[in-house]
Amino acid sequence: SNLVAIMHSIAEGKIDGEIAVVLSDKEEAKALEHAKNAGIAAYHVNPKAYDTKEAYEKELWDSIMSRPCTEDTYFDPSDYVDAVREKAVERYDMLNLMYYRNLASWICNLCQVCEQQLLSFVLNEAETEGIRYSPDDVKKGFSFSKAVFELHQQPFENLSSWGKIKELRLLVNVIKHAEGDSEQRLRRIRPDLFTQNFFGTDYDMTSLYHTTLLEPTLAISDADFVAYYDALVQFWDQLPERMYTSD
Repeated sequence: SNLVAIMHSIAEGKIDGEIAVVLSDKEEAKALEHAKNAGIAAYHVNPKAYDTKEAYEKELWDSIMSRPCTEDTYFDPSDYVDAVREKAVERYDMLNLMYYRNLASWICNLCQVCEQQLLSFVLNEAETEGIRYSPDDVKKGFSFSKAVFELHQQPFENLSSWGKIKELRLLVNVIKHAEGDSEQRLRRIRPDLFTQNFFGTDYDMTSLYHTTLLEPTLAISDADFVAYYDALVQFWDQLPERMYTSD
């Protein structure tokens, strides 16, 4: 009666689906008869013929998966398995790419925030001292900020945090532009970012796909984001309370 109710619900559009096969542990079960009359594959598997429940359930599965499939008489349930597996792979790829792009965006934003902090710091300090810089110089952004720090006897290279920040800036350029000069320089510092292991074999995904945004080609991780964040915090902590020009 349950099978008939399901069949009617499918016919009436109340259930969006179809019955691929009917199995029963009773040879004379009415469900098998109803299924066969409706053109649905129906089979009896006797549980008493098996020593354990696991063996019986395995036979149920094997009896379905091993039967020949023809379009006219039988729908192969393994098609469902293949379809589900394909959809699962598609969903994993989509989520993995979303995670990768999100992490790459956060790393880029971290760098941009740092550069804007530096410029804002320089301009605010200059305003306090009544200093006006040329608009053309200010437009240079990070290189202008760096030059002002050097003028005040505080080159970035003297700070232990600078190495990691320099790496961050190279990585951001690689994320934005893929292959090029920054990519080659970053490879010398962090070759591990360009190597990913699949089934025991290392691949250079950036060279393979020639992109850093269309595919998750860089081996960036949450740990990289944290390391860059810590380096930026350390950068500000390492600056002296006052900086003076050489004049």
